[in-house]
Amino acid sequence: MFPDFVFYLLFLLVVSTIYYAAGRKFSNPVLFAGSLFFIAFISVKAAVYALAITTINYFLGILLEKIRKRESLKSYFFWIIVLLNIVFLSLFKYWNGLLEHLNEFLPVLSTNTKTPFSAIFIPLGISYYIFQVIGYIILVSRGTEKAERNYFKFANLLLFFPKFLSGPVERSNHFLPQLENSGKFDIKNILSGISLIIWGAFKKFVIANNLFFIVNQVYSDVYSFSGFEIMLVFLIQLIYIYYDFSGYTDIALGSAKILGIDIIDNFKRPLLAKSVTDFWKRWHISLSSWCNDFIFIPFIVKFRKLGNSAAFIGTFVTFFIIGIWHGAKLTFIILGVLQGLALIYEFSTKRIRFKTASKLPVKLNNTLSRIFVYLFISFSIIFFYSNSVNDAGYFITNLFKGFGNFSESLNLTGNLPLFFVAIGSFIVHLIFELNIEKGNDLRSKFLKQPLLIRFAGFTVIVLLIIFLGNRDMNFYYARF
Repeated sequence: MFPDFVFYLLFLLVVSTIYYAAGRKFSNPVLFAGSLFFIAFISVKAAVYALAITTINYFLGILLEKIRKRESLKSYFFWIIVLLNIVFLSLFKYWNGLLEHLNEFLPVLSTNTKTPFSAIFIPLGISYYIFQVIGYIILVSRGTEKAERNYFKFANLLLFFPKFLSGPVERSNHFLPQLENSGKFDIKNILSGISLIIWGAFKKFVIANNLFFIVNQVYSDVYSFSGFEIMLVFLIQLIYIYYDFSGYTDIALGSAKILGIDIIDNFKRPLLAKSVTDFWKRWHISLSSWCNDFIFIPFIVKFRKLGNSAAFIGTFVTFFIIGIWHGAKLTFIILGVLQGLALIYEFSTKRIRFKTASKLPVKLNNTLSRIFVYLFISFSIIFFYSNSVNDAGYFITNLFKGFGNFSESLNLTGNLPLFFVAIGSFIVHLIFELNIEKGNDLRSKFLKQPLLIRFAGFTVIVLLIIFLGNRDMNFYYARF
């Protein structure tokens, strides 16, 4: 799905060169053309669909602003636009699943007709740019943001190639103002962007990709495994998805930085979260904060008379939406419901838990809290990976069954030395993140070192990527 990494770097180099050579006047058309080419290179259909959605919402946003003072008409028109985008999202993201289920019943109706669900494709990046455009429409409706008249700038909000496939879910009031000064060359941005891309590639190729084989093997045919294999996947699956997704995010951040644009960082050391609430302030930040601002807060404000019940219901609704955002599967709904229930539990027992925690040494309490959160999230994402509820049920009930031969089970890793390289790299990175939590940012200190030291450090990382990394550029979250 994603282009080869070397091709991507060459593409970024070409776009960046033309972008800066074109100057500020033509920088946005260049970004637009580059982004559209990038999407079309992966899928022409996806490019056509994304361009159509972009154009429709460009004109609808301007029209919404023009009638903003006519409150009644504006309200109706606003909901029409929002529902239209939800229909687009639902039609292309969820229709296939519904048609597949329908096909199962067609033989019962004594017909040989098959619903041509294969003709309904899922456009790349749709979940991300539909949420971005809905956020933009909400801000225009509120009057806190003006509708963007420059088509290229608006299109870049939705189609900007570094973030198109897997986000982050950008805010228009954060992204669009930066395009006013686009095309301004700054060597610091270039160097910072390159370092982020290298770091993201290390996360993706050396850690995530070397863990992917075992996770994919087990979830592809879960009934063939039990005991140690399933337990091993249970323990590493959160590590895999974190480094796969944050690796993509760092590459996206770095690519945007080279072009002089700052996009939202999706992660803030989530594996060190000490509560589920804390986890969701650190994980997929752009999505969780979007849902908080545009779903949860408006909900509890509207139903504030219900008191705490409004917060409970709002939390449940928000995480139900986060669950189904991933896809129209019962497993994703269960994933969202589990997170919602955990947050409601934490809110309801806050005083009791703090009182109990105060009796424990701080370091012990922090360690136990982090372990518990890690295990709970790992349990939850069984439903994230599983193809069905039955698969998830088998995985859970066979965690402690039939451990068998330990050495034979390790063969499941595909390449045992590279598996241990990934685990070792993860441990080293975790130590770095623990130091950041304590206020000792080793990475920032490294970036302040003389050029020769920094060059040597990045050279080592690049060599590790070349010789120990699996440079497959398919990102797990691109499927959403």
